[in-house]
Amino acid sequence: MATATVPTSIRLSPAEKRRIAAAARKRGLSPAAYIKRAALAGTTQTDQARLDRLERLAAAVLDSIEDERDARLGDSAWEKHLAGKSRLLTREEFLRGLDV
Repeated sequence: MATATVPTSIRLSPAEKRRIAAAARKRGLSPAAYIKRAALAGTTQTDQARLDRLERLAAAVLDSIEDERDARLGDSAWEKHLAGKSRLLTREEFLRGLDV
């Protein structure tokens, strides 16, 4: 048996209405469903959960920065090699450079 719903209205400014509609679209929900979920969500994240998430995001950013630096260094070395401004190392020179 279906439960009857009771319509409820709230007053929103046009800017608030746009923000709610945009957030609902991002989540694939209607504005009404988005408001219901937000209102009935229950507990919020703990501070520790927020810090854990921030730590994961920061680690991902640092990894991306490191990857970008490596890519740029590799690109510049390759361009230098193509321009004939570098020479190939022998195996011994390469290993000496690694301090092996």
